[in-house]
Amino acid sequence: MKKIGLIFSLLLLSTLSCSYADVEKITNYSMDIKIDNGQTTVKNIFAIKNLASYPLVPGIGELRLQERGPKKLFIIPIPFTKEVKSIDISHLEGYYKIGDGKLTPMNVYIKNSSSDFTTICYEIWEPIDKYSNVTVILEYNADIVDDGILFKTVSLPVGCDMDIDNLNIKFNSPYHLTYQEPDGNNFRVPKNTLHIIKAEFSILPLPKLPTYGYVLFWLTVLAILVIILVYTELRSNRKKENE
Repeated sequence: MKKIGLIFSLLLLSTLSCSYADVEKITNYSMDIKIDNGQTTVKNIFAIKNLASYPLVPGIGELRLQERGPKKLFIIPIPFTKEVKSIDISHLEGYYKIGDGKLTPMNVYIKNSSSDFTTICYEIWEPIDKYSNVTVILEYNADIVDDGILFKTVSLPVGCDMDIDNLNIKFNSPYHLTYQEPDGNNFRVPKNTLHIIKAEFSILPLPKLPTYGYVLFWLTVLAILVIILVYTELRSNRKKENE
């Protein structure tokens, strides 16, 4: 039976581990998320700037991914609940370039060290000259789609042990964007903090809402059921009184 819609939640926590975090920062970070037909493709492009007056070797970096969403009763999400787990990653590719140099494939691999998250590791052993940049590109498919009804939700906590300037999130989906918080781009994320991007999509042609549409939807359904039950009970009592 074909599903009417999908609901999923993604937690993306970028922990770009580096022993030189105090002399490096991410000057630009763009995340392109394509959501279509039950498959999600994520492309991360970020530039790490060497702030020191001497060359640095980035070494091994990490990107941690975690699925976060409401608990469910069968396929129905339960509002105001939460569960987290690791996710499956496939078709992982990674490249980097120093300054204006050529794009070079880099060693990337998946390390599942916890049931709560999946870790993508990448390695750069080429030194970055003083005040220069290295651009990192990581692309993969993520199994983060959970069957549901009518809506898709995305939660993207992004944080790092380096300052992030100019964080930009782009969603590419055939569905209607019904909710996004915060609404905009070019965010700055201080090191060792978490910046959460929330968004929701629906197959219904709905406008942007003040909160998640699935919460409003199920609250509305619950309210209608309560009204029906109250009406049925009152009608039953009136019939008994008239007998």
